[in-house]
Amino acid sequence: MKLYSTLLALFITTCCYAQSPTPQSLSPTQQKEDVEYLKKQLFDAHADPFTELSQKQYTQVFDSIELKIKGPADVTTFLKLIKPAISWLSDEHAGFDIDTAKLSLEYKNASIFLPFTLKKQGNVYVVDQLLSPNTALKSGDTILQVNNVPVAKLINRCTHYTTGFPGQRYQTALAQFGYLYTWCADSATQHFSIRTGKNKGMIINGTNFKTWYNYRISHAGSGQDCPQMISYTRFGNAGYINSCSFITHNYKQVDSLKKVIDSLFAQAKNDGVKYLFIDISKNGGGNSQIGDIMINDFYAKTYLGYQCNWKRSDEYLRLIKSWGITDSSYAAKPAGSIIHFDAEQNSPSIDNPNRFNGKVYVIVGNGTFSSAMMFATIVKDNHIATLIGQTPENGHPDHFGEVYNTTLPNSKISLRFGVKEWIRPAGKIADNNLRPDITIDPNKTPEEIIEQVIK
Repeated sequence: MKLYSTLLALFITTCCYAQSPTPQSLSPTQQKEDVEYLKKQLFDAHADPFTELSQKQYTQVFDSIELKIKGPADVTTFLKLIKPAISWLSDEHAGFDIDTAKLSLEYKNASIFLPFTLKKQGNVYVVDQLLSPNTALKSGDTILQVNNVPVAKLINRCTHYTTGFPGQRYQTALAQFGYLYTWCADSATQHFSIRTGKNKGMIINGTNFKTWYNYRISHAGSGQDCPQMISYTRFGNAGYINSCSFITHNYKQVDSLKKVIDSLFAQAKNDGVKYLFIDISKNGGGNSQIGDIMINDFYAKTYLGYQCNWKRSDEYLRLIKSWGITDSSYAAKPAGSIIHFDAEQNSPSIDNPNRFNGKVYVIVGNGTFSSAMMFATIVKDNHIATLIGQTPENGHPDHFGEVYNTTLPNSKISLRFGVKEWIRPAGKIADNNLRPDITIDPNKTPEEIIEQVIK
């Protein structure tokens, strides 16, 4: 399960700024065909598409989208139309990707994005980060309206242009307000009328996609400043393992990474350090098997893994067959049924010469996502090690995963979402968040974290 937080995926797929051919025009018939295809994919293949809306309510969402189709549209306009359709899934892996060449030049090159993010302060919304210094606004200014529309109404609209759980979508709408505003606005403009808390009106200029792309990458909290997937450093009587990715593409890479992991834990053991810190605060996930490999190197007891609900669909069956995978058990189940797997009892190897026997801390943060989130949750629920850091905002213990990919037939927009529902070892609880045992700032230096925790 790769890290593709809702907006980051779109940023990555639209990171080129060169001139491109005239965007493709879609007829009303083509648009409606793509909408129907999208609905069928979600209803048939998603692990639980009716988490937030009933099937009747979700059908009405698609009906309202089709009613807005009046004439030909380019792919960018069509993407704006359908983006809200996947926001109701409560699926933080869901998203659309679009070929750069299909985006309108306006969205790629023009300064049509608001140059600030928001945060809530009491009962008002204020500027958090400014992406452009050439504006009369400053951090902390209260924002009441943008282009004569109340900011609270705009934030609510923006939540439907991102994905994840409701609270997660709200936080993203604040953190990416200037970017999302343009996607949910009726039309794009390079100049914005702003009304602040002092009832002062002003006109500010927009910024471009590249500025937002650079800002988002610098604040993504996933794999930044991490040239190696996993590395080890000694700090006095503590060892520090930095793991920024669990991504592997085949069994050979899994075996290769296992050898690296085993050697790093062996080094920590040979160094005689008393404490070991495993930093996954910027780990976007990948292969959940890597987490089990790491646990085997510092824990010797049996532990519970995740539960799983897997949606059987003909769509996913065709996909895995195209990969050359044969799953007769899955194929034998009726389409639409849910295949449930109880939490497995995982037993680390009895004799592991590389196993570290000292005190272990696992560091989590906003970049902890997908399989890294599962690793940290298994550690937490089984009391395997002490969890430190901050509660991740972008990832949750219970979530939809095992990402399924398909392409809308006419617009060629790529769609992804989860066909499995992963449930933490402790079972479903009301607070679907990963709470550290010790709260610290995971963005401090390793030396600062180690000193603070040990003291």
